[in-house]
Amino acid sequence: MLVLCPSNPTLHGIVQVGPVCQDALSMQSTNGSYLTLPHYIFPCATNYMIPGLPDGVTGVVGLGRSRISLPSQLSSALGLDKRFTICLPSSSKAKGFIVFGSNGIDISSLPLTYTPLLSNPVSTVIAPRGEPSYEYFIGVKSVTINSKVVPFNTSMLVIDRKSGYGGTKISTGYPYSTLKTEIYKAFIETFIREAEAMKLKKVAAVEPFAACFSVLVARTKFRPMVPTIDLVLESGGVWRMFGGNSMVEVGKGVMCLGFVEEEIREFKEEEERTSIVIGGHQLEDIVLRFDLALSTMAFSAAQSTCSKYFNFTSKA
Repeated sequence: MLVLCPSNPTLHGIVQVGPVCQDALSMQSTNGSYLTLPHYIFPCATNYMIPGLPDGVTGVVGLGRSRISLPSQLSSALGLDKRFTICLPSSSKAKGFIVFGSNGIDISSLPLTYTPLLSNPVSTVIAPRGEPSYEYFIGVKSVTINSKVVPFNTSMLVIDRKSGYGGTKISTGYPYSTLKTEIYKAFIETFIREAEAMKLKKVAAVEPFAACFSVLVARTKFRPMVPTIDLVLESGGVWRMFGGNSMVEVGKGVMCLGFVEEEIREFKEEEERTSIVIGGHQLEDIVLRFDLALSTMAFSAAQSTCSKYFNFTSKA
């Protein structure tokens, strides 16, 4: 019997060995018709792997670069282009979207930044020895806050080809961006210094966050007005984060910087190897297009809502 190792991305470092299953998968296309993937391959796991998922959710779908990820299976079975476009909503009341293939969504009006997807020859999760990582890594060469360089050893941003440590990846399995301790401490210190220069009032920290402030405005695309964070890309350009993507509202009038420090694990095999993980909160209301065939990723600036670029009622 064939087996795979299913995992819940919210339970970092925990996997199970599960049987490989096959079933038909039906998905609605953007023209209103339905496409069927007749032999969809997926692993099964026990209820032990469910904790941490939202209420009512009983599984996760793999969108990585492996041959059995959903984008890869849709491409090989149905001939769709090996790419997908995704936008995560910033509110549970709003709608996000994911579109597989090249058709069905026009984002040509968006100013997009393109950057190569990098390979990591060593898996960053528990996997058979010699297995590469199927996650999405991008090249970041430095981090600035209000144009001030965050001081840390930037060699941590380079992927070690032997150990798989280092680099920057994108993962919705992390609710907030996660930084290695050395980077995190310098990042927090720089942000607090710049925030205080902007006359923001620092208040008591609220776990798991380290930098919280008294802010009396609603969170929007650009607000609150806080220091601007830039990930400076190796390919040129920056990934700019305003207050809407950097801050988390934790109470009335209190917002915290939504970046967290890496968790210290009992076993080295369970620790996060990547120096910077760009998590879900920082991806909200941003249109991302992953092109697996060309190994590139494109991203927009933060939008007011995901639905601005996708008509959820259209049959065309």
